[in-house]
Formats: sequence, structure tokens, C-alpha cells
Amino acid sequence: MKESKLVKGVVATVAVIAFSLPAITSAGELKGRAEKVTYSDLNVEKDDGAHVLYRRLQQASKRVCGVESLKTAGNLRAVSQQQRCYRETLDRAVARVNNATLTDIHEG
Repeated sequence: MKESKLVKGVVATVAVIAFSLPAITSAGELKGRAEKVTYSDLNVEKDDGAHVLYRRLQQASKRVCGVESLKTAGNLRAVSQQQRCYRETLDRAVARVNNATLTDIHEG
């Protein structure tokens, strides 16, 4: 219990970062974009708190990667690149939190 509070205090934010994908960075869109996701208000050891954090990470990953529908993205290649960025960014964010409950939700 003491350790989880310490970890929670030390890791108050998770940066969701879109790492460069060659096709996307050639367009100069996403390189180095980041967003902080706070969760100091959540108890991620419990399912409810971990689910809320997971939704926050999903939304931040979508914003950082520019995940859009096919209509607004323009073509299948752009959608595919955005989806790949989203999956990789979300994977990294979940790994960075390093919480078993959150990882279980992510691996679903």
C-alpha cells in the first residue's frame, strides 16, 4: 500500500508521445508531439480507476496521432499510418505506467 502511494506520487503524469513514422514525419505532421495525461486523482490499483486512466490514454493517443476517419484523412494510407501511430503510442504509454491492472485492460 505504501509503495503504490509512492509510485503514484512519483509518476503523477504520463507523457503520450507520437514517435516519428517515416511517412508521417515526411509530411511534417507529428514529429515530437506529446500530451501529458494526469492520473493522480485515480486509484489505478482498482478496475474503475484503471479503466478511467485507460480511456484518458486512448484519447490522448488519438489526439497526438491525429486519428481520424477515412472521410477526413483523405486516403487509406493516412488512416493506416494514424492507426499504427495510435497503437504504438498507446502501447508505450501503458508500459510507462507499469501497472498490472492497466496492462490487463490494454491486453484485453
